Amino acid sequence: MGWVQADRVHLTLKFLGSVSPEGMDAVQSALLTVASASPPFRLQPFGCGAFPTIKQMRVVWVGLRGEEKALISLQNAVETALAPLGFEPEDRPFRAHLTLGRVKGRQHLRALQDALLARQAFEAEAFDVTELVLYRSDLMPQGALYTPLFRASFRSP
Repeated sequence: MGWVQADRVHLTLKFLGSVSPEGMDAVQSALLTVASASPPFRLQPFGCGAFPTIKQMRVVWVGLRGEEKALISLQNAVETALAPLGFEPEDRPFRAHLTLGRVKGRQHLRALQDALLARQAFEAEAFDVTELVLYRSDLMPQGALYTPLFRASFRSP
């Protein structure tokens, strides 16, 4: 099991893949437009599970609840803003989650499955969502390294 370090946990709205240096200005401009039109909102970590399923787990996650309509609206706005730049809209439905770890083998799998099933009602402290952050992701032996490249604050309430 490869656990995500606490300072690397994040909510992905859109995975872009490789972006050319020339395309970065357009991406940043699109995200700035989305953020400036978005009010802050609140989310709370709640529940846990695995993708694709607990029986066939590859990714362990914590779900989110709270102002879910605001989150879905934000995710849709990001998709819409980036589509004209050549970023294909995601064909899978958006499932808000925080990735906690990736399953790399079968050792202790049953114990992990039991732990997830026992914590379906898990909840943690709510937090405010106040900005969009564009990250560069570099795969390293110890896990992905996320470097913030651009931040766009949401409009004031």
